[in-house]
Amino acid sequence: MSFAVSTTRTKRRLRTQQAILDAARSIIVEDGLPALSMRTLADRIDYSPAGLYEYFSSKEMIVVAVCDEGHRSLFAAMDQVDKMLSPIDYLVGIGLAYIHFALEHPDYFLVMFTAALPPEMAGATTEEAQATMVKSGPAYGILMAAIQRGIDAGLFHVRPGFGRDEMAYAAWALVHGIAMLRTSALRHFPADLAASDHQALLNFIRGLTAA
Repeated sequence: MSFAVSTTRTKRRLRTQQAILDAARSIIVEDGLPALSMRTLADRIDYSPAGLYEYFSSKEMIVVAVCDEGHRSLFAAMDQVDKMLSPIDYLVGIGLAYIHFALEHPDYFLVMFTAALPPEMAGATTEEAQATMVKSGPAYGILMAAIQRGIDAGLFHVRPGFGRDEMAYAAWALVHGIAMLRTSALRHFPADLAASDHQALLNFIRGLTAA
C-alpha cells in the first residue's frame, strides 16, 4: 500500500469520525439525549448503522467523545488568556473566556454539561475528586491554578471554610451560571450583557480580596 493511499484513507476516516460527532451533537441539542441512537446518527449522515461501530463501540462512547472534544476546545480558549496579566485580571480573563466559549459554541457547551455522565467520585477523597474533575474537564485545572496564584500573591485571602477549593468552586458556579443562562433562557435577550458579566466577575473577586 502506498503512503498516498494510506494517507487518503486516514483522512477519510477522520472526516467520517468528525461527521459522526457533529451529527451527534446536533441531535442532542435539537431533540435531547434520548433521541440519539445509532440509527438516527446513521440517517443523519447517510451512513449504515453497522458502519458506525467501526468508529465507536456504542452511543455512550460517542457522547463521551463529543464532550471530550468540547472540553478540549474550552481548555484551549481559556489557555489563550495572557498569563502575564495580574492575578486579578487573569481570573477575570479566563472567566470571560469561559462565557465567550459558551456563547460561540452553545451546542458544545450544552452537551458537555447536560448529556455527559458526571465523573465517578463515590468514596473518593477531596484530592482524588479534584484530580478526577481536572482530568474530565481540564479547564478546571486552569481555574484552580489561577486561584492559587492569587493566594500566593497575597491578593485572595484564605479564611476558615473558604480556601482555594471553595474559592474555585464559587468562581466556577458564578461563571457557569452566567454562561448557562446566556446560552439557554437568555440566549435571545435583546440587551448586551457583556458589561454585566464583567462587573459580576469584578464584584466576586472583590470578595476574594477582602481581608
